[in-house]
Amino acid sequence: MYWVIAYFLVLLVALLYKTPIVRGPWLFLLRSFFPNWKFFHAVGYVPHLYARAAKVDVQGQFEWTEWLHLYPRQPQSFWQLFHNTQTNLGLAQQNLIDHFWADLNDSAEGSDPRQLVTYKMVSHFVAVKLSEAYPAHSHTQFELRMLLDNPSQTTHTHVMMTSPIEVRP
Repeated sequence: MYWVIAYFLVLLVALLYKTPIVRGPWLFLLRSFFPNWKFFHAVGYVPHLYARAAKVDVQGQFEWTEWLHLYPRQPQSFWQLFHNTQTNLGLAQQNLIDHFWADLNDSAEGSDPRQLVTYKMVSHFVAVKLSEAYPAHSHTQFELRMLLDNPSQTTHTHVMMTSPIEVRP
């Protein structure tokens, strides 16, 4: 009985104690090795990355594609239990999206997100993915959306940030 009480007291202390956020430019070198654990702080909205590509028509107007979800869930199979490179790569990419969301959430109001290292990494990731999907398109744009899901569908979507239109390198 005492172990159960001690367990709940430890949980209560862990919930009440706030740890400081460690910052520094050197942390970006090690950041990819550690997952962003902020998803444990609140159950609810989850960051998702959507992107689209455009090409310029004869009148000089953009012709946009539909928004493309850049990290859809991968289908599971028995063989992925032993060799799972695509899903591991997808988890690393989603970890980047989680870090980007955390950086946006922690940045000061009105600050330019294009100065963030994670913004530059996400922008490069979007450019590579869209060049694979739409090689003839010359412009890109992405959105970080917060999705509230239940087991069968997305119940609410909130756009956290929309990037400016960028010319593909």
